[in-house]
Amino acid sequence: MTYAEARNYIEKIGKKGSIPGLENIRGLMHLFSDIQDKLKVIHIAGTNGKGSTSAYISAILKQAGYKVGRFSSPAVFEYLEIFTINDVPISEQEYAECMEAVRKASEVLDASEGKEPTAFEMETALAFLYFYRNNCDFVILETGMGGAFDSTNVISAPLCSVITSVSMDHMSVLGNTLTEIAGQKAGIIKQGRPVITAEQKEEVLTVIRRQARRKQAEFIRAEKPRRISCSPEGTVLDYVSSSGIFLGDLYTGMLGTFQTENMAAAIETVLWLKKAGLPLCEEDIRQGISLARWPGRFERIGSRPAVYLDGGHNPGAAERIRETIEMYFTNSKIIYIMGVLADKDYETILSVTAPLADEIITVTPDHARGLDGKILAEAAEKYNKNVSCAKHLEQAVAQAVTAAGTGGVILVFGSLSYLAKAKEGMRKYVDWKERI
Repeated sequence: MTYAEARNYIEKIGKKGSIPGLENIRGLMHLFSDIQDKLKVIHIAGTNGKGSTSAYISAILKQAGYKVGRFSSPAVFEYLEIFTINDVPISEQEYAECMEAVRKASEVLDASEGKEPTAFEMETALAFLYFYRNNCDFVILETGMGGAFDSTNVISAPLCSVITSVSMDHMSVLGNTLTEIAGQKAGIIKQGRPVITAEQKEEVLTVIRRQARRKQAEFIRAEKPRRISCSPEGTVLDYVSSSGIFLGDLYTGMLGTFQTENMAAAIETVLWLKKAGLPLCEEDIRQGISLARWPGRFERIGSRPAVYLDGGHNPGAAERIRETIEMYFTNSKIIYIMGVLADKDYETILSVTAPLADEIITVTPDHARGLDGKILAEAAEKYNKNVSCAKHLEQAVAQAVTAAGTGGVILVFGSLSYLAKAKEGMRKYVDWKERI
């Protein structure tokens, strides 16, 4: 199987859709001798912040000299980025080899038990196989959606579970209340294995605490960072852990007010690993945090005008976008390029973010579920009178750059699905980040 054949195969399987549940993935992994349980896994669930938190943890462990596998979806800029080892994506050859093995196992499962794994189940199995074959010291495993019935939850005994910020999203699958959604996320907590949670609303904490008690799992709540100093160049802060360990003058170049919470959850996770016997020093934590990057999450890609990309696509993320704008850009002219998927709560996203923009340009994402930009523009006009719909992304980019001038700020957000094209489209208009 070539790389092209492997990609065509998984795309064909993906068109069949998916059904939450663990029966298929358990059967599939059993054919691989349950190698997922031979890996040292840090399992992460949450509505927002999974990628950033795993980026911090990965960078710290990598700084300490460990080989770290990461499974993180969906892809933003290129497909293979969802499978990485020490931040390097899987090669096309290794992807094809692993997918061939997964395909054969899937066909055996289908023939023997009539169970056809979904595309995400196959990708999950591929990730386990790739990390196992490469002898990773640690694997950071992000759920795709929810937790309890997510295929990543096939692991039986992770080192620990981490739950990042929980908010309303995927309600048709996970539940219509924050408590129901939190219950799904807390489904990754395993018997006797600690759970670390980022800052949460009290109703979410109640659910996580209750599940931790049921599973006799240590409950660790990340603290609020202290003495935070923020600028468009990065954030400096002090942190006192839940066990009283002081870490001063920590710097992160990952922007956004929410990153302080993700950082705190990551720090608590690695401190727990250290307490459990992992050789790790304060300098590993400090350097790892400073080096961590997560593309597409309030990522600055250019200047004159300043351009930021963010995958914020739900109400919780919208709140964080608003907080970040109010902290960094109160005196700047702000232009939005927005595109969303039709199944997202774009009305709430707009009600939170639209009033802060000087101009909003909507687009239709090139995605099967992409919302027509005209519909988004009509909704945005309820909160901002300077709204227009671009015929295509290239027009939106040119229009935004003209409107922002050299001193303005362009924020491209609403869906991860079109960020790659937006990033590429900006190259000929702005001073690129590599040259800043």
